[in-house]
Amino acid sequence: MDVISLLMDPGINVAIQHISPALTTFIAPAESLDSMPWYLLIISVFYLGFHPRFGIRLVVLFGITVGLNEALKFFWHLPRPYWISPEVKVFANHPSFGFPSGAAMYGAVLYGYIITLVRRWWAVLACVLLLVAASLARVFVGVHFVPDIFGGLIFGFFLLLLFFLAEPRMEKYAGSLSRSGRYIWIIILSAIPLLLMGLASLSLADWQLPASWVEIARQQTGSRINPVAIQFAWGATGIILGGLAGYEVLRSQGGWTPPAEPLRKGMVILAGTVSVLLLNVVIAAIRSIPDLDPPFDQGARILSMALVLFWLTACVPLVARRAGFAADVKEPETGNA
Repeated sequence: MDVISLLMDPGINVAIQHISPALTTFIAPAESLDSMPWYLLIISVFYLGFHPRFGIRLVVLFGITVGLNEALKFFWHLPRPYWISPEVKVFANHPSFGFPSGAAMYGAVLYGYIITLVRRWWAVLACVLLLVAASLARVFVGVHFVPDIFGGLIFGFFLLLLFFLAEPRMEKYAGSLSRSGRYIWIIILSAIPLLLMGLASLSLADWQLPASWVEIARQQTGSRINPVAIQFAWGATGIILGGLAGYEVLRSQGGWTPPAEPLRKGMVILAGTVSVLLLNVVIAAIRSIPDLDPPFDQGARILSMALVLFWLTACVPLVARRAGFAADVKEPETGNA
């Protein structure tokens, strides 16, 4: 038995959970660090408090990461611990494949990006603690093996490195385009998550979901898993589409720079972030009412996330500027897409 197979023994999760059941229960809420509201909060604070120019890069990077992570899950199509062992205690249903961990991969990208730009000891400490907490929680609550976490970290940091290498050239190319050309480029970038999923789906052509996985997971949560259904790439497409379209509109209206005064900046961040999170909740509630069939459901997923990100990247800064919370700063019509 190789090291990877040994580490993918659900007995490790069981042993960790039995170290201290109280500790496991205490750590379980850290699962919220791998949720869309949490990621929207991070992106909103960074976009509104740092600068939209840097925040939009985080939006695009996050959207691509979500699509790539799901594509990698499809390619490897490996189970979660609680799918194969009824002894592993689980706190919520997770119907997607396990490897690589999305929490670790998203964290490596988001927190790694923030660290490279902020470069303050407190930012490094906070980001490292958040990444470690989110990763450990996934093992404690039985939804990831240890290799899932390491795989997510490796893929995440590698993607971040590629992004830093490619981003200057992409920005220069976008800057040479007309406004209509940039909108075409936005559509192309938005299609990357779905393109990745289309390629990854080929690996499942002759693969069958083991009935034992379905049954054990159902016994644990009362819900049926369906890991071969695309779940996140639609939203990732909406994130990139809405974010970039909103940023383009913001730039066409003169751009926006956060206020320098801490109090005024804090007011913008608080009001803007709360509005983004509330809009996300409202749209999610509306989407849960009708039972849409494909392709309407997929279209609704794209549109819902596009609306949330458009509100963040265009509407919130423009409203803040109109309310007098920042001086008008006219940005050039080229670049920074």
